[in-house]
Amino acid sequence: MQIYKKGQGNTARAVMAFAVAAIAVFGIVESWSMWMTSYPFYVAVVVMLGVAVAGVYFSLVHVRASEFLIETQAELKKVAWPPKSEVKGSTLVVVFTVVVFGVFLFVVDWLLALLTNVIHIYPKV
Repeated sequence: MQIYKKGQGNTARAVMAFAVAAIAVFGIVESWSMWMTSYPFYVAVVVMLGVAVAGVYFSLVHVRASEFLIETQAELKKVAWPPKSEVKGSTLVVVFTVVVFGVFLFVVDWLLALLTNVIHIYPKV
């Protein structure tokens, strides 16, 4: 087995490898926490290692998957990213909007809770 188009799409391949490794580690850790209840722990380890090997194979050797990752990285290089000041401004608008809607929903929920207590629809909590 040889790496398909070695040197191309390195970042996209590395991100995919990291994501697959994270999924495998998460699967092993979660299986460790409940291994006594459902199935032997070694089964989970073997399955998650299989997932990791498959991820490495698909990101490095498999032609269609590798080509997809290479093309994805090439397309991301063509994107015209906004300047840092615009990103900061947009982020502030989003955070402000989320806070305003959160406060609004809190007040509406609180008023509806008061109303249901006044007309005795639900017992007081």
